[in-house]
Amino acid sequence: MLELQKWLGHATPDSTRHYTAVTPTKMAKSLEQAGYFERNLRTIAVLVDSDAIRNGAAARNEPWRYFDLGHGLCTYDFFDQCPHRMACAKCNFYEPKDSARMQAVEAKSNLIRMLQELPLRDEERSAVEDGVKAMDRLTDGLRDIATPDGRTPMQIQPGAFDRDEV
Repeated sequence: MLELQKWLGHATPDSTRHYTAVTPTKMAKSLEQAGYFERNLRTIAVLVDSDAIRNGAAARNEPWRYFDLGHGLCTYDFFDQCPHRMACAKCNFYEPKDSARMQAVEAKSNLIRMLQELPLRDEERSAVEDGVKAMDRLTDGLRDIATPDGRTPMQIQPGAFDRDEV
């Protein structure tokens, strides 16, 4: 601080502290300029079946919201909290897109398509930014973490996480 004070030509350290104080406004502006929010959020497509809501199926715990994973859809209501969301282990909440049931859901005319932002954990952001090695680290770290249906990826796909088979 004293070095900065001399470099700026301030007579007292209080003058330098005044200019270097981090206010909420300065912090927000710095985060915006650094792209913090863009780097730490991802958007996912969500399909909402309004018929399931109207006819009471949602109240009977039947799927009504589908998170689009690209290769399939996830029906877990708390998808944003699932540790496997970026490295889907294909638990009981997973439905492949090529199944007749999911094709019927996607064909419905009453389907509402929306987007949801998800905050990324550090491991997920690294996987997005750094690619294959980071995704391998993410899946390795999740191999013994239970999916929403209670099974671990190892129980769902025995042998899938063995390095010899990958």
